[in-house]
Amino acid sequence: MSRAYASADGLTRVYAADSRRLPFVVTGSVGVIITSPPYWQQGRGMAAARRWARQLAEEFSPEWSRVLAPRGDLWLVIGDRHDGREWIGLDGLVIAALRERGYRLQSRGFWAQTRSRERWDNRVNYVLRFGGPGRRVRPRAETLAWQLPLPRSHSESLWDATPEPVIRAALALSARRGLVLDPFAGAGTVGLVAARLGRAWTGVERDRRMARLAARRLRLRPVDG
Repeated sequence: MSRAYASADGLTRVYAADSRRLPFVVTGSVGVIITSPPYWQQGRGMAAARRWARQLAEEFSPEWSRVLAPRGDLWLVIGDRHDGREWIGLDGLVIAALRERGYRLQSRGFWAQTRSRERWDNRVNYVLRFGGPGRRVRPRAETLAWQLPLPRSHSESLWDATPEPVIRAALALSARRGLVLDPFAGAGTVGLVAARLGRAWTGVERDRRMARLAARRLRLRPVDG
């Protein structure tokens, strides 16, 4: 049973739920998905990284395909890793795994962390834009590149956030109609940006503590799921 939180007008919502199933999101209602899945942290070597990418695509993309509008966009922020011998190239593994599910890469961007508190091999982040299954992809002219510090996390957050300039750019380049969805909502940073832009947003976060934090930051109240 999912726990739900909503704004007074119902346009902003957070669900404490597993985003492999999204029964509360109407088919074809999402204009853009912007999300940063949990970064690959465990396991060593290319085989473990491939399993991570394949699991992401197999377990989550069916619902993404269902809820995305025909011209909707999927944006993923993916962190790369070095396994002690070479760069893994997680962006390529995710692109290949989603291609098998019918997604096509539209553009690839890059966010390099400056003044990072992280190890040097945790500072490489890819910003990937996909078209949904069956959508024809045409070359795009946008340059997606940022050198930005890692945003300061909320004091109660378990994870780091995606920089707001990256989120704003993704929204500006995507469909202006339809719901904005973040299936790995964390502390709700995408929701904060979407709300400022007047966009309806739904976040899904499996960790109940983080879902409550996102709801508090967005000033949402508990509602019936």
